[in-house]
Amino acid sequence: MPRSVRTFLPVVGDSAALGRAFDGDPHRWLPTARQEGPDTWRLTAHAGSFSRPVLVTIGSPWRAGRTHWRSLSWDPVDTDGESSAVSRLLPSLDGEIGLHLRRGGPATVVLDARYHPPGGSVGAAVDALALSRVARGTVERFLEDVAAKLAAEAVLTGGPAVQKTSVARDLPDEHRAGTVVP
Repeated sequence: MPRSVRTFLPVVGDSAALGRAFDGDPHRWLPTARQEGPDTWRLTAHAGSFSRPVLVTIGSPWRAGRTHWRSLSWDPVDTDGESSAVSRLLPSLDGEIGLHLRRGGPATVVLDARYHPPGGSVGAAVDALALSRVARGTVERFLEDVAAKLAAEAVLTGGPAVQKTSVARDLPDEHRAGTVVP
């Protein structure tokens, strides 16, 4: 049974420049990404002290209101790029990554995704008890890295420089990140 994970994080920067950066080449804002194909990148997903290479596929951008969206999926792989017994014990993720551009406030990077805990009903029970926190931590870390890269890319592509980056601890409480794992 798929599990949902939704998380968001404010990103400081010029809205127009952030939108251009997000709609541009994902290689410029994906953390530690190495392009593997036209729409596929290899990056490292982190969960606490554990890290694992994943192949990420990013779709073309589209807009819904003030939010720019892209499809995103990732599959764990070994360091050589192949699936193995260990990588099959880690969940794949499918969803959307978005950049919501608010008027008069910080932009927000959003991830709304689903993953299937490996291991059937036993894996689902373990996920419900403990591993959902690992999943939440992994996507939060991923979004922190994306937000920082987007803010930097927005400055490089013509947005005004900002003194603070997208680190949530530097923002007022009402603008901090949130995560929902139902």
